[in-house]
Amino acid sequence: MITLSGSHGGLPVNLFCSGSDKKNLNIGDLVEASIRLPKGYSHEISILKKIKYPKNYIFAVYFHDQTEAKLALFSNKGYKPLSVLPLKSGETIDRKFGYFASRSSSKYSKKFKIQDFHIFGSIDNPSNYSKIAAIEWNLRQYFPRKILNEAREIFENYKISKNEHQIVKPFITIDPDDAKDLDDAICIEADNSKNNPGGIILFVGIADVSFFVKPNSIIDEEALKRGNSTYFPDKVIPMLPEDLSNNLCSLKENSPKKAVVVKMQLDHRGCKIKHEFIRGIITVKKNYSYEDFEAYLSDCKTKKKYSVYKRALNILKQSPHLKNRLNLNLAEKKISISSEGYPTKLFEKKSLSSNELIEMMMILANLCVSQTLSQSISKYVSRYHETPDKHALKELNIFLSINDLATIREKQVTSNSFNELLKHYKNPEKKKLLSNAVLRILPKAKYSDVEAGHFGLNLPLYCHFTSPIRRYADLSVHRSLAFVLKWETDDLDFRENHKAICQIINESEKKSVGAERVSSDRYSALFMSNHIDDYFEGVVSGSSKFCIFIKLKKFPIEGVLLKKYLEFKRAKKKSSFNLGKSKTRNMGLSIGDDVRVKLVSALPYNGSITFSL
Repeated sequence: MITLSGSHGGLPVNLFCSGSDKKNLNIGDLVEASIRLPKGYSHEISILKKIKYPKNYIFAVYFHDQTEAKLALFSNKGYKPLSVLPLKSGETIDRKFGYFASRSSSKYSKKFKIQDFHIFGSIDNPSNYSKIAAIEWNLRQYFPRKILNEAREIFENYKISKNEHQIVKPFITIDPDDAKDLDDAICIEADNSKNNPGGIILFVGIADVSFFVKPNSIIDEEALKRGNSTYFPDKVIPMLPEDLSNNLCSLKENSPKKAVVVKMQLDHRGCKIKHEFIRGIITVKKNYSYEDFEAYLSDCKTKKKYSVYKRALNILKQSPHLKNRLNLNLAEKKISISSEGYPTKLFEKKSLSSNELIEMMMILANLCVSQTLSQSISKYVSRYHETPDKHALKELNIFLSINDLATIREKQVTSNSFNELLKHYKNPEKKKLLSNAVLRILPKAKYSDVEAGHFGLNLPLYCHFTSPIRRYADLSVHRSLAFVLKWETDDLDFRENHKAICQIINESEKKSVGAERVSSDRYSALFMSNHIDDYFEGVVSGSSKFCIFIKLKKFPIEGVLLKKYLEFKRAKKKSSFNLGKSKTRNMGLSIGDDVRVKLVSALPYNGSITFSL
């Protein structure tokens, strides 16, 4: 039996069809069906064909604006709908989103004709925003039934063997409070050996996903297509089925789990003396949130228990492997969603010492893996990050000169040189602007089958190993490590095409980041739509030919001042503004200046936020 959701006579209905009409359908597929209404109470349905998106399709919102119907593109972060389109007689698709096959009326025209507008839902329902983003960025939202069945079979049939090695250590996990796919655990001990006074021993336990997900299995093939998990404000699109990601592989407290443990011995200065890998069973004693563990570190009753963790944090901060990494210290934007699907709170989640502890331990574990693989095999999935080019540095230097800071020469640029820049800023808002300016000019880190170093971490080689539940790169690295350490009897030297894998997962990562961004923008715009005509304190954060960008101080929001609200001319000095007459007074603005703005529009359908002075 298969269930279809659709509409008949303008009304939504759920229909059922027999197994003979499945025709290789998966959850989420769009189909055309024939419905017969016999005299009885049941519908008879026959699937005619599976509908494929046309090559020239565009996802859009169709709505009325006073006297005319308009079409707004999802990906169009402009501030007007792309085109004015007449409604057909009798059509009732106002404020609905879907896709249409486009056909431009001329080569240079922005007007399109609608062909076969397929409706997915209402734009007024915020629970659709993540769905829109997933469709727009072509993400795989649903698992085929056969993959779900395979995952369920693995989950139900796995039993821990008595012969498996038990790694008896008091492991804990530290994650966001809403995390369900817990793939890393830690344990820290003082090193009591006589030849390492003041040293520590770090244990990083990572879920052994490669034990369950075998190369070229149907679950593995699906995981590669997805590349990674995608995290929206209201839901997660996982890389692996939940029976694996949230249950069998997730390192939940008091539940024995398969894991790969990296054991690292460090001296009192944070220099790594040696490392080794252990494969076996770990049992996590406690799942902490970052906030809970932070409280434990400072609480008088519990800080003695975790005193070695606090000492380890101080040691790691001065480690030569870690202290010169780029540290922008940018807060993470968070959106709280109500049970009805509406955003209730926008805020910045500042990094805590518990965040820093986990970050540094994961970097060290990844470094250990890359060092081991580099010595043994020529090809594996590495993570590389290029040095900013001269054009990017030129843009940053414009910002620095405007703010009377020393510029950076191309030959002098290092991750630590950016850290030194940030020390000169005492004003927290301007420090945040500089951090964002640095972030914008940095190239995106990528996966490669060639070791090329990591600029941001200031490391000659690096890979991802610590998140195999949510990243295919990490899963591939686990397999490479298992081959090098001879944990597997199969020939896993893969003959895997690592170059092809890197191409796929780089593209997947780009799509996930894009989808997460636009979904967040739409929820943010919906939240701000309750503040129309309110005034806010902000900071000038950037510019373009037709607008300037404003970051609010109260909310983690960036919007625009448009030309229609403000006449301005570019000053001789680039990236500065010489603003002409506004409705209130003459004003000159540069990046970093404080400004008071009025919110004039917030459009959830495209995530745009517009201010006036």
